Amino acid sequence: MTLYEQVCKQGGQDQIEKIVRSFYERAFFDGIIGHFFFGRDHEELIIKQTSFTVALLGGPSIYKGKPLATIHKSLKINNAHFGRRQVIMKEVLENYKIPRDLAAAWLDLEERLRPLITGG
Repeated sequence: MTLYEQVCKQGGQDQIEKIVRSFYERAFFDGIIGHFFFGRDHEELIIKQTSFTVALLGGPSIYKGKPLATIHKSLKINNAHFGRRQVIMKEVLENYKIPRDLAAAWLDLEERLRPLITGG
């Protein structure tokens, strides 16, 4: 069973979208990383990120966005920014009562993306 299937089993097929939306609703206004989202179409970002996350977790989605390194290069995201992102996601996963082992696996998959997002 994929991580996607396990998470959806916890809360239904729209569980990933709810989690991604909750994450971004916090991130958009966060004092550390919120500035990265100024002037961006929040709804479009949530839709794209949901598609990306479904694919990342092994679900039935083909991400059609630009490569992560290309998208994030000009933003100058550093390790502290990425770390804050991970803290927010961990809290959101806890709020949705995602079991610790599944949350840890999800966060580990995202952690593997750090070099692409931070440029190092």
